[in-house]
Amino acid sequence: MDLLFPLSFMRSVRGSPKLSYEKIEPDTITEPYRSLLVHEGDMTSRLEAYYESSLRVRRLRSSNDGKSYFREVVLETESTAKATEYGAIEVSLGSLPEEIHPLVVEAKLPLGSILNNSRIPYSCFPRAYLKIVPDGPIVDALGTVEADVLYGRSNEIRSFNDQVIARIVEILPPS
Repeated sequence: MDLLFPLSFMRSVRGSPKLSYEKIEPDTITEPYRSLLVHEGDMTSRLEAYYESSLRVRRLRSSNDGKSYFREVVLETESTAKATEYGAIEVSLGSLPEEIHPLVVEAKLPLGSILNNSRIPYSCFPRAYLKIVPDGPIVDALGTVEADVLYGRSNEIRSFNDQVIARIVEILPPS
């Protein structure tokens, strides 16, 4: 299983080099990254609480074949446009009510906000915790990165009947 999917897919489509990373144990992650990453909740709520701000999506790239919607994004604070997360998501549109498809595809709100606001029950299942070497595309997305490594996670969001809603790679900028 490719732990970096869908980010690896998005990067390969545009010809970016493979990301240098290693899978790590959650207890090796330093704070504040551990409390932001090591949980079974959605990142949107965790980041909004940490930054004391609602989040918005800055879409870098996206594609939609009607069944799966892919996007590479930076989540930013609503108040100051501070980058709070870089990553990529694949949303299985068929696992969601049709009336929220436009909200997903317009890419203004994080998926966690859409699910929470729509009262759609879901659970998060982290697949792996990651230590990532930031490269050009990550630095470009975040604006600047003054760190040798970044921390992130590979995550799945599933519905109450265990259907996969989304696969996500979430990478945090230096705090």
